[in-house]
Amino acid sequence: MTKQLTLSILCSILSAAIADDFEKLCDNAWRIKMKTCWDSKTSLLYGCPPSRVRSSKNCVDGMFHWKEGGGYGAGMSDCALADGTVLSGLVDHYAVTHDELTREDAAKIARGVLNLAKLHGIKGFVARGICADDGRSICSLTSRDQYTHWVHGLWRYVNSPMAEPSLVAEYKIRISEVARFMEERVTPERGWNFGLANGDKDPRGICTMWGPDLGPHEDARLPMIYAAAHLATNDPHWLQMYEKLIDEALDRTLRIDSPQRAKFLVRMPCYSLYQANVSLELLYAFEKDKVRREKIVRAMRAFSQIAAERAEVSLRDPNAKPPYGMCWDGELCLTMLLVPGVPDSKVAAPFLDKTLRREDLSKAGFLKVTHVIPAYWRARVLTIQNHP
Repeated sequence: MTKQLTLSILCSILSAAIADDFEKLCDNAWRIKMKTCWDSKTSLLYGCPPSRVRSSKNCVDGMFHWKEGGGYGAGMSDCALADGTVLSGLVDHYAVTHDELTREDAAKIARGVLNLAKLHGIKGFVARGICADDGRSICSLTSRDQYTHWVHGLWRYVNSPMAEPSLVAEYKIRISEVARFMEERVTPERGWNFGLANGDKDPRGICTMWGPDLGPHEDARLPMIYAAAHLATNDPHWLQMYEKLIDEALDRTLRIDSPQRAKFLVRMPCYSLYQANVSLELLYAFEKDKVRREKIVRAMRAFSQIAAERAEVSLRDPNAKPPYGMCWDGELCLTMLLVPGVPDSKVAAPFLDKTLRREDLSKAGFLKVTHVIPAYWRARVLTIQNHP
């Protein structure tokens, strides 16, 4: 399918959505979430009203240690992931509308995302969430996924014309702390795993940032952090750290576009496809080498194709069991829409249309709102950037 035809389909889908006043419905859903789930103390958007956000009963001195089956704290398990995603969506929203309220909301969310690496006092540690009760308690276990969206959302925000200078300045401090944290902890002696907040062993393996245990969807996460640190600070040390990893990272990532692909797919829920393209989007913006950029796009298209294959099943059979994800349809849309240029899958536009209309977003859950609305605004940006 040609670029022009794909864009034409995307534009027609969005025209229909606009005609149905979907933008207004989308904004209304966002206003409801901000009114009911945003906390002024932590500046975070939660998965429930702040009054219901709770840490573990076993919380001692601002830290509750994760135990199998014990959870991460009520309402605060994925703040970095969801708030980072929605922050990126607000950047796209502002790029389309230049709306002052969007600028204000983005500053609130950016401050909250920064607080995930600040309020608890552990330099470089990005918490999943912060207890709204005391404004500092966290779970000892986070994950590479939380870091991925923390970096991506803030990187997009600080490079937006709406970014507040004070938040940009603080980001430079925090991303440097995060990069230093990774350099100190992600070592062969520790199995390339940064561990719990206090440095103890990660019981789930979800804090592994490098090495042979990672899948293709995870190999770009660590170089992404070093690239972000260099972009923010121009410190040559972070460029050196990036250069040590990037070629191996891209070659390992491209296993997704090889005969080995099938054996990795069982470890790739929909959110992992999205996270892969999130990390690669930053690398694509950072990298100047033509060969590396071609590899990045090739990998992003491979992840997008997998997303399209899963989405196509839903388009063919509305009763088909959805693939696993936290917000599977929003994650698949974003995976396809993040690829540079116009989505080259004929599935992207009709699946986005179906996703936008699947349920009333004003009554939808936290993860649905924080993924579907950003997908809508990313599509709107694409129609502006690529209009013939």
